[in-house]
Amino acid sequence: MFLKQSTAYTFRMGPFLDDTDGKTVEDGLTIQDSHIRVSKAGANFIDKNETSNSGHDEFGYYVVVLNTTDTNTVGELLIACHFSGALPVFKTFQVVEEAIYDAIYGGSADLITKVDAIDTVVDAILVDTAVIG
Repeated sequence: MFLKQSTAYTFRMGPFLDDTDGKTVEDGLTIQDSHIRVSKAGANFIDKNETSNSGHDEFGYYVVVLNTTDTNTVGELLIACHFSGALPVFKTFQVVEEAIYDAIYGGSADLITKVDAIDTVVDAILVDTAVIG
């Protein structure tokens, strides 16, 4: 999943399952902000910057909030949590620059128009080089 650089984002992380049987949902965990660790673009893990705790939603999924500092680095964003009594849980995002994100997902996304324009230029180059060769 793609995230826009330097933009807050809320998502569900899980399911958190019992580490003994691997199937029982853990719905009573107290996951503090410091339990959620982030690795930006392959760097060492650090605590997420956003300071809210993660509350249980349902089926072992917890709500995690990231802030603009958590998403300020372009590249892979790995979110991980290893809470005692539950199996480790992680989620991976790809953080992209604002212009790239807007070109793909924005209300007035014009990525297709830009690709068509590039195609037209490439066609012209091919015609020009065929004349030379």
